[in-house]
Amino acid sequence: MTRRKVAFVEFTPSGGLFQFSAQLAGGMAAVGDEVHFYTGPDPELGPQHPDVRVHATLPTWHPADTEPVGKLVKKLRRGVRAGQLALAWIKVIALLARLRPDAVLWSSWRFSMDAAGVLIVRRLLPKAALALVAHEPVPRKRADTTQERHGRVLDPALQKAWSSLDAVFVLGEAAKETAIRRWGITCPVVVVPHGDESALRGSAPVPPAGETEPVILFFGAWTAYKGIDLLFDAIPAVKEKVPEARFVVAGSVQGVDGPGLLARAEELGVDARPGYVATEDVPALFSAARAVVTPYRRATQSGVVHLAYTFERPVVSTAVGDIPSAVKDGVTGLLVPPDDPAALADALAAVLTDPDLAQRLGRAGAEWLAAEASWPVVAQEVHDTLETGLAGRR
Repeated sequence: MTRRKVAFVEFTPSGGLFQFSAQLAGGMAAVGDEVHFYTGPDPELGPQHPDVRVHATLPTWHPADTEPVGKLVKKLRRGVRAGQLALAWIKVIALLARLRPDAVLWSSWRFSMDAAGVLIVRRLLPKAALALVAHEPVPRKRADTTQERHGRVLDPALQKAWSSLDAVFVLGEAAKETAIRRWGITCPVVVVPHGDESALRGSAPVPPAGETEPVILFFGAWTAYKGIDLLFDAIPAVKEKVPEARFVVAGSVQGVDGPGLLARAEELGVDARPGYVATEDVPALFSAARAVVTPYRRATQSGVVHLAYTFERPVVSTAVGDIPSAVKDGVTGLLVPPDDPAALADALAAVLTDPDLAQRLGRAGAEWLAAEASWPVVAQEVHDTLETGLAGRR
């Protein structure tokens, strides 16, 4: 197999997108590529393979830096961070000019500045394959992630950036259709699995799901589309059937009424843990849970599902977006219609009252992850697609 020089650009050094890219970079190194990983300071994960060279030199910030601030401070911080992002792009362009990689991969573009940077890289590296792992094929408003972002400058700028690509990787068929429809791209759009989350599992033994207390875990950022309010609506019905049931909701608060959710959590007896969850705290959360819930109103895919399977935990989820391609109803988890608290309550009660069911579903999820969605599988697909893009450039 041809050894290629591959550069990953991941501006933020923590969070789900960073974790995905770091593990994919390790997979690419494992299949034989020379991998360079450019990110911000103090990345939360180290190199996932000895041959990954991490360059933590970009002047960016951790997305976990979300402490409450006033409106004036928030505006000032937004301006500072825009300047940091501009400097980061200048540095990335200079580093790529020096490295001259065969391929460059990104995982997120949100701003016109991102589009401009990509187009400069395209001119700078005319023979390189450029690719995007499009976790979210369309940009979303930060304050309300159920809404798409549009702009007179943003839309045409991103259109040109997408048109400059040699490959797009998405995590499901629905995301593929969205990317093609929104951007009209003609390059290959390849569906790849999310991969496991072994980098977050740690070394401590994980008890089987059937041997845990009746605990349901919601994990991840508290955003508008993730349906925490739907989960809260279902809890009273669950507790009627399983009085000893406990619920843990952990993650950073982003663009929702945090105080309102916390007040309701206290009323319902929910163990609410607002704030970014450090990687070293993840194993304890999942090991203590019998099942994981993703009551989303929309989704492309969810790393939380694969994280649950990494810990052999079943997933109770709404059937939205590409979630059903990962949560096999009755096999690796249970699916319910969106915005249906009664159906969600029934499914949660089912895994809480039947430890054997929870354990069987969780093990099946782990087996599916190992067989069909491991990082070697993802990395080989990405490598082969980039080879095709490079052949086209030649």
